[in-house]
Amino acid sequence: MDIKHFGILGAGRAGTALARVAAAQGLEVQIASTRTPSAMKYHLAQYATKARAVSAEDVAQGVDLVVLMVPQEELDDVDPQALAGTILVDATNRWEDEPLPQWFEDGLEAGLSSSEVIAARFAGCRVVKALNHISHWDLDADKASRRSAQRALGVASDDAEAAEAVAQLVRKLGFAPVILKNLAAGRMLEPQGPVFNEVLDAESLRRLVGADG
Repeated sequence: MDIKHFGILGAGRAGTALARVAAAQGLEVQIASTRTPSAMKYHLAQYATKARAVSAEDVAQGVDLVVLMVPQEELDDVDPQALAGTILVDATNRWEDEPLPQWFEDGLEAGLSSSEVIAARFAGCRVVKALNHISHWDLDADKASRRSAQRALGVASDDAEAAEAVAQLVRKLGFAPVILKNLAAGRMLEPQGPVFNEVLDAESLRRLVGADG
């Protein structure tokens, strides 16, 4: 799969930063939030000028994948049916003081990683954990700086084909992807994990998460 066009669900700082970086690399981006597309136009004119505003119901239409960037406390507002059949990149994070939907709390208490909980909720999607352990400032950094350092980003999934598609997106954004062994290993990318917000090359990240070479 050649990633050329993707959707972003969530138009906050992280979502608009991703949209800017993607557009700079020649990728088409459509972005949705809880607001209507018309209500988002002024916001995108300031923060993501090349992204196209769509409704949350349409964010998965005609794209190669969708990046989920809404706060976890708002996941009850996301319709699983609207995303069914797509590769869903879980770029969300669990913050200690953040209230969560009951189904999310139940999954965490059962010992699942946050992405495994999301995969159970969005069972019609091919879920991949990625793009969550880099800040929006670093994501939006100068292209030359990203390439000179070749910062690595982790990609975790139980679906090898979906993981490779997201790894391709990571490469197009200017980073080096490191594919972890499965979705459960995505907990290594979470805020309490060893690589969260760390600037690491591929070898260093691979060593910390125990990924194969």
